[in-house]
Amino acid sequence: MSYFSRDCKVIAENALTDLDVFKNVGSLVLLSIRQPWIVMPQQMADVWDKGRESKYLFGHKRLGFDFIQAHASRLQRLARECKESGDLDSYVLALLECPNLGIVKASFFAQMTVADGACLDSHNLKRLGLAETFFRLPKTLKLDSVHKRIRAYNAVWRTEGDSAYWWNTWCDHLAKQTRNAFDSGAQVSAYHRLALRESPIGI
Repeated sequence: MSYFSRDCKVIAENALTDLDVFKNVGSLVLLSIRQPWIVMPQQMADVWDKGRESKYLFGHKRLGFDFIQAHASRLQRLARECKESGDLDSYVLALLECPNLGIVKASFFAQMTVADGACLDSHNLKRLGLAETFFRLPKTLKLDSVHKRIRAYNAVWRTEGDSAYWWNTWCDHLAKQTRNAFDSGAQVSAYHRLALRESPIGI
């Protein structure tokens, strides 16, 4: 079963037309940084209740949240342009303007809003035999070098499979790694539907 078709594509279709869904994607991506996936329902509920004052928007996550709230309309327009042109590199570059987003999470943001991209997080980088720091962006990196790093990142994940491959295999991998938390890859995938404000519990 393709969780990507059931969940990611539906989320992306809604994110392109519904600004609240687009913002929810941003919140989910930011909250997922250095946090276990199983706690996302609790953290998203807190953000919906308290906004930028949520205790889970610590450090630069709050700056990222503020940025997305302020620039969501522009970023959503760029997402639509990316969907039409297929220029994922430029869209990821624009998402990197958001505080606390590196290439990995910017690509995850893209995956959930245009159904293209891949989140090469610590799990996936380990699967590829790459260090967690492999795609880090030093603050001193010049724009041309950032462009090159984005192109290299997209080339790496595309050599292994398309966006659907990375979504489906990550969900299955996480379910196997955390059997006490998730029953299946389908349940892991369903948690992404928090962006639609749907409860994943029990799915």
